[in-house]
Amino acid sequence: MACRDRPSDAELSRLQAEAEAANREATRTAPKSNQPGFTLSISGQIDKPPATLGWSDLQKLGQTHVKTLNPQSPDRTTQVDFRGVLLRDLLAKYGARTEATEATVISVDGFRATFQIDDAKKYDILLAIEADGKPIAPSSGGPIFLIYPFSDHPEIKDTYPDRFWAFYVTSLVVGTESPQIVVRAPKGNFTLHAEDLDHVDHATMTTKVSWKVEWPSDEIHLRGVRLKALLDSIDVDIPDGSKLLIRGKSPLYNNPTKPILIDEADLDECTPLLAMQWGPLEKPITARQGGPIALAFSTACPKKYDESSWVTLVEEIEVVPP
Repeated sequence: MACRDRPSDAELSRLQAEAEAANREATRTAPKSNQPGFTLSISGQIDKPPATLGWSDLQKLGQTHVKTLNPQSPDRTTQVDFRGVLLRDLLAKYGARTEATEATVISVDGFRATFQIDDAKKYDILLAIEADGKPIAPSSGGPIFLIYPFSDHPEIKDTYPDRFWAFYVTSLVVGTESPQIVVRAPKGNFTLHAEDLDHVDHATMTTKVSWKVEWPSDEIHLRGVRLKALLDSIDVDIPDGSKLLIRGKSPLYNNPTKPILIDEADLDECTPLLAMQWGPLEKPITARQGGPIALAFSTACPKKYDESSWVTLVEEIEVVPP
């Protein structure tokens, strides 16, 4: 159902405008030496430990050229000579497991684009770091830009239309990671794995979701653990007036100038849910959808928790005392 419910052209234009604005803001507020987008993290269902490639690593690995028309460019008649790293080379280098059939790239602004691993093996799908001999500017999708070989293989346009050309890529997730979340509290830190989360009382919610990409527009059933129940399960004290800082895999959810904060006083009313399953069959939330853990809010929440507070690929919770 989620795959069939594609956004309209107007919705795609709105999402692209939001993505460009988010990227400009992230670039503006970050120190030049630490701007998001100049590293690539690799994780998920891989045989090797998760890793982060720096810009110099990407320059060394990125020796493949793909010449193709760029559907994201105003000039759609001239081929661009892109240089970068083939996805199949990264999948081979880090040992993509056979049970993983797809992989997802995540961008600075939280956007996700998912491709089939068999297609990455067959086609020259590229994480480009250069276009026509020059670094790719953020306004053109860089520093790391996911591109497809439309000119050599026009048949893939139906499977991977324009929206799959992902700007400002920062992460590659092979398959879907096993659920895990880190809790940082004044009296200590905790790492909860899937088996730990299974022992927390589960809760459900039926609501329209505000996560972007790959979700239906009607109300859906969610299952997971309430944020307060999770903290109670490990005896984390939440002083009155505290805030909970939520971090996700995308730099969008790690921006110190725009943190995702939940007031302690809202935990009971909002019942924020760390969702891990969805739909009538309670299927796991995949990386394609922003899983394995994604933060959702009930309709009873104050309006201050708008769609920007719905965090995908949640990785960390921090208790911030008053």
